[in-house]
Amino acid sequence: MMPQPSILYQNAEKTIFLIDIPTSIASAQELSPVQLGAGATLCNPYPAELDTHRKRLLLSSEPLEKPYAVSTEPKSDAARARVLARIPVSERAFQTEIVEPLVRGALREIRGAHSESADWCRARKAREEETQVKRKRDGPWSGTVSCEDGCGCSADDAPGVSASTSPPVILSPGLNMFGSMPELCNAVVRNTSSAQALLGVRCKREVEAEDCDVTTATARRHVFFVPPLSIFLLCSLPLSAEDEDKASQGPIPGLSQDRKFNLILLDPPWSNRSVRRSGHYQTQSYSDMGLLSKRIGDILKIHLLDNPESVSIAAIWITNAPKARRAAYDAIKGAGLSVYEEWVWIKTTTKGEPITPLDGLWRKPYEILVIGRRMDRPSDATDAITRRVIAGVPDVHSRKPNLKEVFEQVFFTRSGSGPTTGDTCMAYSALEVFARNLTAGWWACGNEALKFNSEDWWVEA
Repeated sequence: MMPQPSILYQNAEKTIFLIDIPTSIASAQELSPVQLGAGATLCNPYPAELDTHRKRLLLSSEPLEKPYAVSTEPKSDAARARVLARIPVSERAFQTEIVEPLVRGALREIRGAHSESADWCRARKAREEETQVKRKRDGPWSGTVSCEDGCGCSADDAPGVSASTSPPVILSPGLNMFGSMPELCNAVVRNTSSAQALLGVRCKREVEAEDCDVTTATARRHVFFVPPLSIFLLCSLPLSAEDEDKASQGPIPGLSQDRKFNLILLDPPWSNRSVRRSGHYQTQSYSDMGLLSKRIGDILKIHLLDNPESVSIAAIWITNAPKARRAAYDAIKGAGLSVYEEWVWIKTTTKGEPITPLDGLWRKPYEILVIGRRMDRPSDATDAITRRVIAGVPDVHSRKPNLKEVFEQVFFTRSGSGPTTGDTCMAYSALEVFARNLTAGWWACGNEALKFNSEDWWVEA
Protein backbone atom coordinates (compact mmCIF):
# COMPACT_ATOMS: atom_id res chain seq x y z
CA MET A 1 0.00 0.00 0.00
CA MET A 2 1.35 3.43 -0.97
CA PRO A 3 1.50 6.22 1.64
CA GLN A 4 -1.26 8.79 1.51
CA PRO A 5 -0.18 12.01 -0.17
CA SER A 6 -0.72 15.13 1.90
CA ILE A 7 -1.94 17.15 -1.10
CA LEU A 8 -5.67 16.60 -1.51
CA TYR A 9 -6.00 18.94 -4.49
CA GLN A 10 -3.74 20.99 -6.71
CA ASN A 11 -4.30 22.78 -9.98
CA ALA A 12 -2.28 22.21 -13.12
CA GLU A 13 -0.30 25.41 -12.60
CA LYS A 14 0.71 24.36 -9.07
CA THR A 15 -0.52 27.68 -7.68
CA ILE A 16 -3.39 26.32 -5.58
CA PHE A 17 -3.12 23.44 -3.12
CA LEU A 18 -5.36 21.82 -0.51
CA ILE A 19 -3.16 20.08 2.04
CA ASP A 20 -3.87 17.86 5.04
CA ILE A 21 -1.59 19.08 7.82
CA PRO A 22 -1.17 15.93 9.98
CA THR A 23 -0.59 13.84 6.85
CA SER A 24 2.00 16.34 5.60
CA ILE A 25 4.07 15.83 8.76
CA ALA A 26 3.58 12.06 8.76
CA SER A 27 4.52 11.74 5.08
CA ALA A 28 7.62 13.87 5.68
CA GLN A 29 8.95 11.16 8.01
CA GLU A 30 9.88 9.11 4.92
CA LEU A 31 12.21 9.85 2.04
CA SER A 32 10.40 11.00 -1.06
CA PRO A 33 11.10 9.74 -4.59
CA VAL A 34 12.73 13.11 -5.31
CA GLN A 35 15.22 12.53 -2.49
CA LEU A 36 15.82 8.97 -3.60
CA GLY A 37 16.71 10.18 -7.07
CA ALA A 38 13.76 8.37 -8.63
CA GLY A 39 13.11 8.50 -12.35
CA ALA A 40 10.42 10.41 -14.17
CA THR A 41 7.60 8.06 -13.24
CA LEU A 42 8.28 8.34 -9.52
CA CYS A 43 8.43 12.12 -9.07
CA ASN A 44 4.83 12.42 -7.88
CA PRO A 45 3.58 8.96 -6.80
CA TYR A 46 5.23 7.17 -3.88
CA PRO A 47 6.50 3.61 -4.42
CA ALA A 48 5.02 0.90 -2.20
CA GLU A 49 8.34 0.09 -0.56
CA LEU A 50 8.32 3.52 1.14
CA ASP A 51 5.18 2.68 3.11
CA THR A 52 6.74 2.12 6.54
CA HIS A 53 5.60 5.47 7.97
CA ARG A 54 1.97 4.37 7.72
CA LYS A 55 2.59 2.16 10.73
CA ARG A 56 2.09 5.21 12.97
CA LEU A 57 -0.52 7.94 13.02
CA LEU A 58 0.22 11.50 14.14
CA LEU A 59 -2.15 12.71 16.82
CA SER A 60 -3.96 15.92 16.05
CA SER A 61 -6.83 18.13 17.21
CA GLU A 62 -10.48 17.94 16.27
CA PRO A 63 -10.95 19.69 12.91
CA LEU A 64 -12.86 22.94 13.02
CA GLU A 65 -16.33 22.54 11.52
CA LYS A 66 -17.52 26.14 11.83
CA PRO A 67 -15.67 29.47 11.82
CA TYR A 68 -14.67 30.95 15.15
CA ALA A 69 -17.08 33.41 16.72
CA VAL A 70 -15.18 36.68 16.45
CA SER A 71 -15.58 39.01 19.44
CA THR A 72 -12.53 41.24 19.04
CA GLU A 73 -13.43 43.08 15.83
CA PRO A 74 -14.47 46.77 16.06
CA LYS A 75 -18.16 47.06 16.91
CA SER A 76 -18.93 50.23 14.95
CA ASP A 77 -17.94 51.90 11.70
CA ALA A 78 -16.19 54.64 13.65
CA ALA A 79 -14.16 52.12 15.66
CA ARG A 80 -13.27 50.25 12.48
CA ALA A 81 -12.16 53.51 10.84
CA ARG A 82 -9.87 54.27 13.81
CA VAL A 83 -8.22 50.85 13.52
CA LEU A 84 -7.83 51.22 9.75
CA ALA A 85 -6.18 54.59 10.24
CA ARG A 86 -3.40 52.93 12.24
CA ILE A 87 -2.62 50.41 9.46
CA PRO A 88 -0.17 51.66 6.81
CA VAL A 89 -1.86 52.36 3.48
CA SER A 90 0.52 50.01 1.67
CA GLU A 91 -0.35 47.16 4.05
CA ARG A 92 -4.08 47.73 3.67
CA ALA A 93 -3.70 47.72 -0.10
CA PHE A 94 -1.66 44.51 0.04
CA GLN A 95 -4.33 42.75 2.06
CA THR A 96 -7.43 44.03 0.26
CA GLU A 97 -6.14 44.23 -3.30
CA ILE A 98 -3.78 41.24 -3.44
CA VAL A 99 -4.26 38.67 -0.68
CA GLU A 100 -8.03 38.69 -0.21
CA PRO A 101 -8.96 38.39 -3.95
CA LEU A 102 -6.26 35.73 -4.36
CA VAL A 103 -7.62 33.66 -1.48
CA ARG A 104 -11.27 34.03 -2.52
CA GLY A 105 -10.46 32.86 -6.03
CA ALA A 106 -8.48 29.88 -4.73
CA LEU A 107 -11.27 28.79 -2.37
CA ARG A 108 -13.81 29.02 -5.20
CA GLU A 109 -11.61 26.83 -7.37
CA ILE A 110 -11.14 24.20 -4.68
CA ARG A 111 -14.88 24.16 -3.97
CA GLY A 112 -15.56 23.63 -7.66
CA ALA A 113 -13.27 20.61 -7.72
CA HIS A 114 -14.41 19.25 -4.35
CA SER A 115 -17.64 17.47 -3.58
CA GLU A 116 -19.88 19.57 -1.32
CA SER A 117 -20.13 16.65 1.08
CA ALA A 118 -16.36 16.07 1.22
CA ASP A 119 -14.34 17.44 4.12
CA TRP A 120 -11.27 19.56 3.42
CA CYS A 121 -9.11 17.30 5.58
CA ARG A 122 -8.63 13.62 6.28
CA ALA A 123 -10.08 11.90 9.32
CA ARG A 124 -8.04 12.68 12.43
CA LYS A 125 -7.28 11.03 15.72
CA ALA A 126 -7.38 13.77 18.33
CA ARG A 127 -5.00 13.87 21.23
CA GLU A 128 -7.23 14.01 24.29
CA GLU A 129 -6.33 16.86 26.60
CA GLU A 130 -6.79 14.84 29.77
CA THR A 131 -4.23 12.28 28.63
CA GLN A 132 -1.58 14.83 27.86
CA VAL A 133 1.30 14.95 30.29
CA LYS A 134 1.38 18.38 31.90
CA ARG A 135 4.56 20.18 31.00
CA LYS A 136 6.10 23.59 31.26
CA ARG A 137 5.55 25.40 27.97
CA ASP A 138 9.14 26.30 27.21
CA GLY A 139 9.31 27.91 23.80
CA PRO A 140 11.78 27.08 21.07
CA TRP A 141 13.71 30.24 21.84
CA SER A 142 13.87 29.99 25.64
CA GLY A 143 17.06 27.95 25.82
CA THR A 144 15.39 24.72 26.93
CA VAL A 145 15.15 21.45 25.08
CA SER A 146 12.28 19.56 26.68
CA CYS A 147 10.69 16.16 26.60
CA GLU A 148 6.95 15.91 27.03
CA ASP A 149 7.55 15.16 30.71
CA GLY A 150 9.02 18.58 31.27
CA CYS A 151 12.52 17.23 31.74
CA GLY A 152 15.05 19.01 29.63
CA CYS A 153 18.35 20.73 29.40
CA SER A 154 19.68 24.18 28.88
CA ALA A 155 21.67 24.32 25.69
CA ASP A 156 24.07 26.63 27.49
CA ASP A 157 24.68 23.98 30.16
CA ALA A 158 25.45 21.25 27.65
CA PRO A 159 28.98 19.86 27.25
CA GLY A 160 31.33 22.64 26.24
CA VAL A 161 32.81 21.00 23.14
CA SER A 162 31.76 22.79 19.97
CA ALA A 163 29.59 20.63 17.75
CA SER A 164 31.26 22.10 14.68
CA THR A 165 34.60 20.58 15.71
CA SER A 166 33.47 17.46 17.59
CA PRO A 167 32.42 14.29 15.76
CA PRO A 168 28.67 13.95 15.15
CA VAL A 169 26.49 11.57 17.10
CA ILE A 170 25.63 8.74 14.72
CA LEU A 171 22.37 6.88 15.22
CA SER A 172 21.83 3.35 13.99
CA PRO A 173 18.55 1.64 13.06
CA GLY A 174 16.76 0.46 16.18
CA LEU A 175 16.93 1.99 19.66
CA ASN A 176 19.76 4.38 20.56
CA MET A 177 19.84 5.12 24.31
CA PHE A 178 21.20 8.26 26.00
CA GLY A 179 21.40 9.01 29.69
CA SER A 180 19.97 12.53 29.52
CA MET A 181 18.96 15.30 27.14
CA PRO A 182 22.15 17.37 27.76
CA GLU A 183 24.12 14.67 25.95
CA LEU A 184 22.32 15.72 22.77
CA CYS A 185 22.45 19.50 23.18
CA ASN A 186 24.77 21.41 20.84
CA ALA A 187 25.70 18.22 19.03
CA VAL A 188 25.05 17.29 15.42
CA VAL A 189 22.97 14.10 15.56
CA ARG A 190 22.71 12.06 12.36
CA ASN A 191 20.59 9.15 11.26
CA THR A 192 22.77 7.89 8.41
CA SER A 193 20.42 5.03 7.59
CA SER A 194 17.59 4.93 5.06
CA ALA A 195 15.50 3.42 7.87
CA GLN A 196 13.96 5.19 10.85
CA ALA A 197 15.99 5.28 14.06
CA LEU A 198 14.67 5.41 17.63
CA LEU A 199 16.21 7.85 20.07
CA GLY A 200 15.76 6.90 23.72
CA VAL A 201 16.47 9.34 26.56
CA ARG A 202 16.29 8.51 30.24
CA CYS A 203 14.18 11.22 31.85
CA LYS A 204 13.86 11.97 35.53
CA ARG A 205 10.97 13.84 37.12
CA GLU A 206 9.86 14.48 40.65
CA VAL A 207 6.59 12.92 41.78
CA GLU A 208 4.85 13.88 45.02
CA ALA A 209 3.09 11.02 46.78
CA GLU A 210 -0.65 11.52 47.31
CA ASP A 211 -0.75 10.56 51.00
CA CYS A 212 2.38 12.28 52.25
CA ASP A 213 4.75 15.11 51.62
CA VAL A 214 7.49 12.82 50.32
CA THR A 215 8.84 13.69 46.89
CA THR A 216 10.59 10.95 44.97
CA ALA A 217 12.40 10.93 41.66
CA THR A 218 11.14 8.53 39.04
CA ALA A 219 12.77 7.69 35.74
CA ARG A 220 11.29 6.72 32.43
CA ARG A 221 12.52 6.21 28.94
CA HIS A 222 11.34 8.81 26.48
CA VAL A 223 11.50 7.87 22.80
CA PHE A 224 11.71 10.05 19.71
CA PHE A 225 11.30 8.81 16.14
CA VAL A 226 14.17 10.01 13.92
CA PRO A 227 13.40 9.88 10.18
CA PRO A 228 15.83 8.34 7.68
CA LEU A 229 18.85 10.43 6.67
CA SER A 230 17.71 13.28 8.90
CA ILE A 231 20.14 15.40 10.91
CA PHE A 232 19.31 17.64 13.84
CA LEU A 233 21.02 20.10 16.12
CA LEU A 234 19.37 20.94 19.44
CA CYS A 235 20.57 24.44 20.25
CA SER A 236 19.46 27.89 21.31
CA LEU A 237 19.93 30.39 18.52
CA PRO A 238 21.53 33.71 19.52
CA LEU A 239 18.64 36.13 18.96
CA SER A 240 19.19 38.78 21.62
CA ALA A 241 21.80 41.47 22.08
CA GLU A 242 23.13 39.52 25.09
CA ASP A 243 24.03 36.67 22.73
CA GLU A 244 26.49 38.75 20.71
CA ASP A 245 29.52 36.67 21.78
CA LYS A 246 27.77 33.46 20.81
CA ALA A 247 26.62 34.96 17.50
CA SER A 248 30.18 35.90 16.62
CA GLN A 249 30.94 32.18 16.38
CA GLY A 250 28.17 31.71 13.81
CA PRO A 251 24.43 32.32 13.55
CA ILE A 252 23.67 28.65 14.32
CA PRO A 253 25.78 27.30 17.20
CA GLY A 254 27.43 24.03 16.29
CA LEU A 255 26.75 24.22 12.55
CA SER A 256 29.90 24.48 10.47
CA GLN A 257 29.94 27.59 8.30
CA ASP A 258 31.03 25.38 5.42
CA ARG A 259 27.63 23.62 5.45
CA LYS A 260 25.46 24.97 2.62
CA PHE A 261 21.87 24.26 1.57
CA ASN A 262 19.63 24.67 -1.47
CA LEU A 263 16.65 25.45 0.76
CA ILE A 264 16.48 27.14 4.17
CA LEU A 265 13.06 27.32 5.81
CA LEU A 266 12.58 29.51 8.89
CA ASP A 267 9.68 30.08 11.29
CA PRO A 268 11.05 32.95 13.42
CA PRO A 269 9.61 34.06 16.78
CA TRP A 270 7.85 37.17 15.52
CA SER A 271 5.97 39.19 18.09
CA ASN A 272 2.29 38.22 18.04
CA ARG A 273 -0.48 39.34 20.38
CA SER A 274 -2.36 36.05 20.50
CA VAL A 275 0.83 34.08 21.14
CA ARG A 276 1.90 36.50 23.87
CA ARG A 277 -1.49 36.08 25.54
CA SER A 278 -1.41 32.28 25.32
CA GLY A 279 2.18 31.97 26.54
CA HIS A 280 2.84 29.05 24.17
CA TYR A 281 6.32 30.32 23.40
CA GLN A 282 8.43 33.41 23.77
CA THR A 283 8.52 35.96 20.99
CA GLN A 284 10.83 38.76 20.01
CA SER A 285 9.68 42.25 20.89
CA TYR A 286 9.40 44.75 18.09
CA SER A 287 12.36 46.62 19.57
CA ASP A 288 14.46 43.58 18.64
CA MET A 289 12.96 43.24 15.16
CA GLY A 290 16.03 44.70 13.46
CA LEU A 291 18.32 42.32 15.32
CA LEU A 292 16.12 39.33 14.48
CA SER A 293 16.17 40.36 10.81
CA LYS A 294 19.97 40.60 10.94
CA ARG A 295 20.29 37.15 12.52
CA ILE A 296 18.05 35.64 9.83
CA GLY A 297 20.08 37.39 7.14
CA ASP A 298 23.31 36.04 8.63
CA ILE A 299 21.94 32.49 8.47
CA LEU A 300 21.05 32.95 4.81
CA LYS A 301 24.34 34.61 3.87
CA ILE A 302 26.43 31.90 5.50
CA HIS A 303 24.43 28.71 4.91
CA LEU A 304 22.56 29.22 1.62
CA LEU A 305 24.34 27.99 -1.49
CA ASP A 306 25.99 30.82 -3.38
CA ASN A 307 26.24 29.13 -6.75
CA PRO A 308 24.48 30.57 -9.80
CA GLU A 309 24.06 27.05 -11.20
CA SER A 310 22.26 25.79 -8.08
CA VAL A 311 18.79 26.43 -6.74
CA SER A 312 19.04 28.69 -3.67
CA ILE A 313 15.74 29.24 -1.85
CA ALA A 314 15.03 31.04 1.44
CA ALA A 315 11.51 30.69 2.88
CA ILE A 316 10.41 32.71 5.92
CA TRP A 317 7.06 32.41 7.71
CA ILE A 318 5.77 35.82 8.82
CA THR A 319 2.86 37.17 10.81
CA ASN A 320 0.48 39.70 9.27
CA ALA A 321 2.23 42.58 11.02
CA PRO A 322 3.85 45.05 8.60
CA LYS A 323 7.05 45.09 10.69
CA ALA A 324 7.46 41.33 10.36
CA ARG A 325 7.00 41.55 6.59
CA ARG A 326 9.58 44.32 6.32
CA ALA A 327 12.05 42.44 8.52
CA ALA A 328 11.71 39.31 6.35
CA TYR A 329 12.13 41.33 3.15
CA ASP A 330 15.19 43.06 4.61
CA ALA A 331 16.75 39.74 5.62
CA ILE A 332 16.17 38.26 2.15
CA LYS A 333 17.51 41.28 0.29
CA GLY A 334 20.39 41.68 2.73
CA ALA A 335 21.48 38.16 1.86
CA GLY A 336 21.65 39.06 -1.84
CA LEU A 337 18.35 37.41 -2.77
CA SER A 338 15.21 38.72 -4.44
CA VAL A 339 11.70 38.24 -3.04
CA TYR A 340 10.51 35.67 -5.55
CA GLU A 341 7.24 34.17 -4.31
CA GLU A 342 4.68 34.47 -1.51
CA TRP A 343 2.61 31.50 -0.37
CA VAL A 344 -0.59 32.19 1.54
CA TRP A 345 -1.70 29.49 3.97
CA ILE A 346 -5.44 30.07 4.36
CA LYS A 347 -6.87 28.30 7.41
CA THR A 348 -10.29 26.85 6.72
CA THR A 349 -13.03 24.82 8.34
CA THR A 350 -13.79 21.30 7.19
CA LYS A 351 -16.17 22.81 4.60
CA GLY A 352 -13.73 25.32 3.20
CA GLU A 353 -14.78 28.49 5.05
CA PRO A 354 -12.06 30.81 6.41
CA ILE A 355 -11.82 30.28 10.17
CA THR A 356 -12.27 34.04 10.73
CA PRO A 357 -13.50 36.78 8.37
CA LEU A 358 -11.08 37.29 5.52
CA ASP A 359 -11.36 41.06 5.93
CA GLY A 360 -11.02 40.98 9.72
CA LEU A 361 -8.76 43.63 11.21
CA TRP A 362 -7.49 41.99 14.40
CA ARG A 363 -7.20 38.38 13.35
CA LYS A 364 -6.49 37.25 9.82
CA PRO A 365 -7.29 33.65 8.83
CA TYR A 366 -4.03 33.28 6.94
CA GLU A 367 -0.26 33.28 7.32
CA ILE A 368 2.25 34.06 4.62
CA LEU A 369 5.49 32.37 3.62
CA VAL A 370 7.86 34.85 1.95
CA ILE A 371 10.27 33.16 -0.44
CA GLY A 372 13.52 34.62 -1.69
CA ARG A 373 15.69 33.26 -4.44
CA ARG A 374 19.15 33.99 -5.77
CA MET A 375 18.62 35.58 -9.17
CA ASP A 376 20.95 36.60 -11.98
CA ARG A 377 19.39 40.06 -11.85
CA PRO A 378 17.96 41.02 -8.43
CA SER A 379 14.58 42.72 -8.68
CA ASP A 380 12.44 44.77 -6.30
CA ALA A 381 9.36 44.64 -8.51
CA THR A 382 6.39 43.40 -6.48
CA ASP A 383 4.42 42.64 -9.63
CA ALA A 384 7.01 40.00 -10.51
CA ILE A 385 6.25 37.99 -7.36
CA THR A 386 4.49 34.65 -7.95
CA ARG A 387 1.79 33.95 -5.38
CA ARG A 388 0.37 30.55 -4.44
CA VAL A 389 -2.41 29.58 -2.05
CA ILE A 390 -2.27 26.60 0.29
CA ALA A 391 -5.57 25.81 1.99
CA GLY A 392 -5.62 23.62 5.08
CA VAL A 393 -7.74 22.90 8.15
CA PRO A 394 -5.72 24.03 11.21
CA ASP A 395 -4.07 21.42 13.38
CA VAL A 396 -2.88 21.69 17.01
CA HIS A 397 -1.90 25.16 18.17
CA SER A 398 0.91 26.75 16.12
CA ARG A 399 1.62 23.58 14.11
CA LYS A 400 2.14 24.51 10.49
CA PRO A 401 1.87 22.24 7.45
CA ASN A 402 5.04 20.47 6.42
CA LEU A 403 5.61 21.81 2.91
CA LYS A 404 8.26 19.36 1.79
CA GLU A 405 5.95 17.83 -0.81
CA VAL A 406 5.02 21.25 -2.20
CA PHE A 407 8.62 22.52 -2.23
CA GLU A 408 9.68 19.45 -4.20
CA GLN A 409 6.92 19.89 -6.76
CA VAL A 410 7.51 23.61 -7.25
CA PHE A 411 11.31 23.89 -7.07
CA PHE A 412 12.90 20.47 -7.35
CA THR A 413 11.21 18.84 -10.34
CA ARG A 414 11.60 19.87 -13.95
CA SER A 415 9.31 19.19 -16.89
CA GLY A 416 10.98 17.48 -19.81
CA SER A 417 11.07 19.12 -23.22
CA GLY A 418 9.56 16.22 -25.12
CA PRO A 419 6.01 14.85 -24.99
CA THR A 420 7.17 11.57 -23.45
CA THR A 421 9.98 12.88 -21.29
CA GLY A 422 7.95 13.52 -18.12
CA ASP A 423 9.26 15.18 -14.96
CA THR A 424 12.80 14.76 -13.71
CA CYS A 425 13.84 15.06 -10.06
CA MET A 426 16.58 17.33 -8.74
CA ALA A 427 18.74 16.43 -5.77
CA TYR A 428 18.65 19.08 -3.05
CA SER A 429 19.65 19.78 0.55
CA ALA A 430 17.41 21.53 3.07
CA LEU A 431 17.62 23.06 6.55
CA GLU A 432 14.68 24.00 8.76
CA VAL A 433 15.49 26.64 11.38
CA PHE A 434 13.34 26.93 14.52
CA ALA A 435 12.01 23.49 13.61
CA ARG A 436 9.40 21.69 15.73
CA ASN A 437 9.61 18.35 13.96
CA LEU A 438 12.15 16.45 11.91
CA THR A 439 11.86 15.81 8.18
CA ALA A 440 13.41 12.86 6.36
CA GLY A 441 16.59 13.84 4.54
CA TRP A 442 16.58 17.38 5.98
CA TRP A 443 18.61 19.15 8.64
CA ALA A 444 16.70 20.71 11.56
CA CYS A 445 17.89 23.08 14.27
CA GLY A 446 16.40 24.87 17.26
CA ASN A 447 15.61 23.65 20.72
CA GLU A 448 12.19 22.20 19.92
CA ALA A 449 13.33 20.29 16.85
CA LEU A 450 12.24 16.97 18.40
CA LYS A 451 8.88 18.16 19.72
CA PHE A 452 6.46 16.45 17.35
CA ASN A 453 8.74 13.44 16.86
CA SER A 454 8.08 12.46 20.46
CA GLU A 455 6.35 9.12 20.91
CA ASP A 456 3.64 11.01 22.83
CA TRP A 457 2.38 12.43 19.54
CA TRP A 458 2.10 9.12 17.66
CA VAL A 459 -0.06 6.00 17.91
CA GLU A 460 -0.05 2.75 16.01
CA ALA A 461 -2.20 3.11 12.91
